[in-house]
Amino acid sequence: MRRGWTPGHPGFNRNPLDLADEAARAGRPVAEHIVDELRSGRLRFAAEDPDDPANFPRVLTVWRANLLGSSGKGNEYFLRHLLGTDAAIRSEQTPSEGRPEEVVWREEAPEGKLDLLVTIDFRMTSTGLLADVVLPAATWYEKDDLSSTDMHPFVHAFTPAIAPPWQARTDYDTFLTIADSFSELAAEHLGTRTDVLAVPLQHDTPDELAQPGGAVPDWKAGECAPVPGLTMPKLVVIERDYATTAQKMRSVGPLLDTLGTTTKGITVHPDQELDELRHRCGTVRDGIAAGRPSLATASDMCEAILALSGTTNGRLATEGFRELERQTGSEGLSGLASEREAERITFADTRTQPRAVLTSYEWSGSETGGRRYSPFVINTEHKKPWHTLTGRQHFFLQHSWVSELGEQLPVYRPPLNASRHYGDEQLHEGRAEVTVRYLTPHSKWSIHSNYQDNKHMLALSRGGPVIWMSTADAEKIGVTDNEWIEAYNRNGVVAARAVVTHRMPEGTVYMYHAQDRTVNVPKAEVSGKRGGIHNSLTRLLLKPTHLAGGYAQFTYAFNYYGPTGNQRDEVTVIRRRVRRVEY
Repeated sequence: MRRGWTPGHPGFNRNPLDLADEAARAGRPVAEHIVDELRSGRLRFAAEDPDDPANFPRVLTVWRANLLGSSGKGNEYFLRHLLGTDAAIRSEQTPSEGRPEEVVWREEAPEGKLDLLVTIDFRMTSTGLLADVVLPAATWYEKDDLSSTDMHPFVHAFTPAIAPPWQARTDYDTFLTIADSFSELAAEHLGTRTDVLAVPLQHDTPDELAQPGGAVPDWKAGECAPVPGLTMPKLVVIERDYATTAQKMRSVGPLLDTLGTTTKGITVHPDQELDELRHRCGTVRDGIAAGRPSLATASDMCEAILALSGTTNGRLATEGFRELERQTGSEGLSGLASEREAERITFADTRTQPRAVLTSYEWSGSETGGRRYSPFVINTEHKKPWHTLTGRQHFFLQHSWVSELGEQLPVYRPPLNASRHYGDEQLHEGRAEVTVRYLTPHSKWSIHSNYQDNKHMLALSRGGPVIWMSTADAEKIGVTDNEWIEAYNRNGVVAARAVVTHRMPEGTVYMYHAQDRTVNVPKAEVSGKRGGIHNSLTRLLLKPTHLAGGYAQFTYAFNYYGPTGNQRDEVTVIRRRVRRVEY
């Protein structure tokens, strides 16, 4: 974060609105003020002391996700430290020799950092069970929405068969309602303020050459000067009129008129599309957004998405490819879209039937001539450069961190030796136990957290949490198919039935993900608490090379290049349950 390689929020250990006010009072540019405060040590990045109450996340809104069930690796740590509720963590504090040198260590790890957890969902997931407020959401057949992925060549519409029942609302209406209340309060409490963001160096921009080789001296150690956008994050100053938040959400903003839209370094100018949106969706009559295209409804937003994307707008797709030709010198790219240049997919079109998308500069595949999508076709067949330093695919990776870790070329890395790092985790209570590799593949009897508690799905599965294990491992602990077992390690405990099968290799077990604590989850013998979920045995591990940035293809981009959680390398102990099952 300090070098601008990866983002984090909050950025600093003081309110960025206050930092901007301090700079204004001193008559100095905001970035200059922040650099001086950082250099003097009066200001720090929040990531340097995550247990400081000033840096706690206080309010968390979870929309259409199951963070505390499906997604959160290290579920029991979330329960203890984020929420402050019951948890079955069995790990000890890290010994002094293993503690970080630059991140502040506090002997008493805080519990219950969060003040408010809100979830918006139509499922009763683990996140819903643990939330302070659950806002009921509309399902697919109760709202206007769009669905599309890069894995199939169609864009689909959701259209409401019925209105959302009782107090449920669509996602769009929910956020507009929250924005209305927020704006009303903000008019009194916030008004117009200057904000400042620490923004990482960005992919597909000149930032990729800010730190050649990924080698940059550490400005905090006095090895160089802290220069925003060069040796540290960019400091972006934004004026925010908080009282007009709701108005702005209901309109297409004015920067599209001047800046256009940019994807992966390619900019197009949707001036015709903005006029078209005014015709289709109407214009805002008054307020800060007067005269702008309206986004008052979810269908208006769907129209805007379809109008501004090259995958559904042939004119923009063709313009984007022409710009790509200009930048790369690769001729003929515009022909990938020009056959459908006049085509414009509207929301009404998708309501009639799914519509085949267009070949666009935004992706690397080709649908030209009715071809089915396959990634990297444009790179390999039309000589579009890859988004790398050389413009080619290559195995050698030139970056200081990658070099330090010996991964400049593809190398085999064996699984983490958990026993070496954490010791023998077996309880040794005179009961047969087996230590195995523990994997959490995609759900088998549900779609993420959907339908798991449906009676038909429960009848098809075992009706609750299960762990799949080999016949050899089952024999070692005297377990037969469908008997209750417990799996535990330093991170938590899981109570589940055993699915004993010859299809599982010896030494490896599966617990399919998104099995919430909602159906048939008894108390665990090891912890005395209700048995956990699949992520009770995992924790978040980050591979250092995934944090490398600031240079060439390593430079950060949201949902494109950055660190990923690694949860496929865990070890757990399994034993047969002997006490009566209790709930």
